[in-house]
Amino acid sequence: MRGTDNRRRERPRIAVTAQIVHGPMKETHAVVVRNMHEGGAKVRLTSTRGVMLSGPVILKLTTEERHCTVVWQAGDEVGLRFSQQS
Repeated sequence: MRGTDNRRRERPRIAVTAQIVHGPMKETHAVVVRNMHEGGAKVRLTSTRGVMLSGPVILKLTTEERHCTVVWQAGDEVGLRFSQQS
């Protein structure tokens, strides 16, 4: 888990299933979105052990796709920042 919490506002907890798409082969991994706000999201990998994500990814929700950048990863938890093109 991360150390210091530098958030400017509280983020409501949620549990929404989604997928992360990454890499040149468009690999997909199942995730649960744990919290989300206008700038990004925290997700937890559900089906894959040892996956290290970095750089640009796409968060596929039921109703939309968000282009993101991975900003941190601690085990199976991943912090995403939404891109302007989302």
